[in-house]
Amino acid sequence: MLEALRPVRYLGVDISREFLRESTRCLADDYPWLEVHAIHADFCQRVALPPGVPCERPVAFFPGSSIGNFAPWEAQDFLRGLHGLLPAGGGLLVGVDLIKDARILDAAYNDAAGLTAAFNRNLLLRMRDEFEGDLDPQRFMHRAFYNAAESRVEMHLVSADEQRISVAGEQFHFSSGETLHTENSYKYSVAGFQTLAAHAAWTDRDALFSLHYLERA
Repeated sequence: MLEALRPVRYLGVDISREFLRESTRCLADDYPWLEVHAIHADFCQRVALPPGVPCERPVAFFPGSSIGNFAPWEAQDFLRGLHGLLPAGGGLLVGVDLIKDARILDAAYNDAAGLTAAFNRNLLLRMRDEFEGDLDPQRFMHRAFYNAAESRVEMHLVSADEQRISVAGEQFHFSSGETLHTENSYKYSVAGFQTLAAHAAWTDRDALFSLHYLERA
């Protein structure tokens, strides 16, 4: 995209300072003709552009399918925030995962290598290490499934037995089979995403993923 569009400058925004610093440094090394900036911020909140960064026709890029981690009303609020940030003629290119065969989603979120399970269980590791948690991550099992009624994949951590854990000085009791609902990943149809914004959309040949371009009038 950078080679095709040849933008004047790039502004990275991320909540992880270390990741942001490293990724923008690599980008600047790979594209010496590109002016690279960074803002350490939570893009779920309203972000103010620093002076001198706005240009004649800025384009925000929200890749992957991270917008699916927002509930639909949160996604609308996110889009409204970008609408207020961008000037007339500015645009947003956003990736949106599409509704598909539940077997494909099940294979993706319950991968044989256990990568998604490790990602899910990492929440327990962070509770233990960063919030003085007294818990055993191995006593929780990864569970992910497609909730067709809500058009979302749900990720849970299931207590393998009856147990009590402590996090940040608080005690929590879990019955065997009780779950921590850790994440949602909403899936859309192209028409369904049109309820959030007016746009042009592109999909892959198998209609598994979509790209939408939104422009502020």
